[in-house]
Amino acid sequence: MTSPAMSPEKILRSLTRRHLTDGRLPKGALKEASRRRDEMLPLFLIEIEKYLSASAKERSDNPTPVLLIFFVLGEWGDKSAYRPIARLIRCPEFTDHVGFEDAFDQIGHRVIAGVFDGDPEPLFDAVRDPKAHRIARFIILINVLAMLAYQEKIDREVVANFLVDVYEQLDDYPIVWLGWATLAAHLGLSALRPLVVQAIADERFDGYEIDEFDEDLNRAIARPGVEPINEDFSPFEGAYEELKALLP
Repeated sequence: MTSPAMSPEKILRSLTRRHLTDGRLPKGALKEASRRRDEMLPLFLIEIEKYLSASAKERSDNPTPVLLIFFVLGEWGDKSAYRPIARLIRCPEFTDHVGFEDAFDQIGHRVIAGVFDGDPEPLFDAVRDPKAHRIARFIILINVLAMLAYQEKIDREVVANFLVDVYEQLDDYPIVWLGWATLAAHLGLSALRPLVVQAIADERFDGYEIDEFDEDLNRAIARPGVEPINEDFSPFEGAYEELKALLP
């Protein structure tokens, strides 16, 4: 006898948790959500808006389906999710959420690349945003923008112009500056080297030296279009499969 389909409300309840690592992954709800993608997509976007409109304390303390919705949207690759997700990753209570931050650091860039709609400005805005979590801004620089550039979804000249423009706009977090310089090096943007030298002289970094920049830069120039070996720029696959391989 076939079991009855889950209602949208039950799917959302099954995806709701306080921390990403709370209990086993709800495989049935994740699979059912994907089976009923057209029905669930608008409900998922509403949940993101509800999360963003909540107070910082509510976002930190209350259970939410948004932690898992993020990965389901990456599986679907629906471009309508890009701008809500770009706003979501500027929210420090989301990207630094207990139990979520490690997953975001390791596979979040592949989720964002999957929904990217061709306009990098929402990502550029996230990097500029001093209220966004500094690690999230670092990940956007070294992973998200790098992945999109390697996949030729963003022109490298557009990224180079952004890195020049944002030079006067970044705050003093060394980790953000490290992301800025590392992205320039990994994309082989040798014209930005004088700015890196100046940033080092201005003590923007925490122990970063021009030799490190030059090593990455020379490697990128020698192997254009080849991503760093230690980065995974593959397409994001199923949310359940990706998270099952990652979570304890």
